[in-house]
This record gives sequence, C-alpha cells and structure tokens, in this order.
Amino acid sequence: MRHTDVTRSSGTFTAAPGAVPAADRVTRVASRPLWRLLDLLFSALERRKQRHALMGLDDHLLKDIGVSRAEVEQEVSKPFWRG
Repeated sequence: MRHTDVTRSSGTFTAAPGAVPAADRVTRVASRPLWRLLDLLFSALERRKQRHALMGLDDHLLKDIGVSRAEVEQEVSKPFWRG
C-alpha cells in the first residue's frame, strides 16, 4: 500500500506528487472481490424481489407495460441469480 503525503501551502491543501486521488482509492476498494461478490448477491436478491412484484400485477397493468402473462411466468421461473 502506498503512503500518501499531503502538504499545506497558503491555507489550501495540495496533494504531494505521486499521491493517489481519493476517487481512485474508492474505485480500488470497490473492485475488491468481496465487494464484487456482495454486489452480485444484492443485485440477485433485488432481481428476485422485482420478479415476484411483477407476478403480483394484474393483467390490465401488464397490458399497460406491454408484457404478457406468459412472459411474466417465464421471467419468474428463472433462478434469482440469472439476469
């Protein structure tokens, strides 16, 4: 891990040469395998929740959004981890 130095000049803070910008550090943390795995898990659970909500819509509402009952049943029958 690289150490980042910050120097102060005339009341403002300036990053030292070679310092890693905060946005890059956040991106690096977000790309760690554990965070990726958690993101996939939460996405799959949200997908499952949305599919079941779709199943609860009546035929009139499905027609409004342009989806048939057969398409809904096909979507709901997918495993929650499949997109």
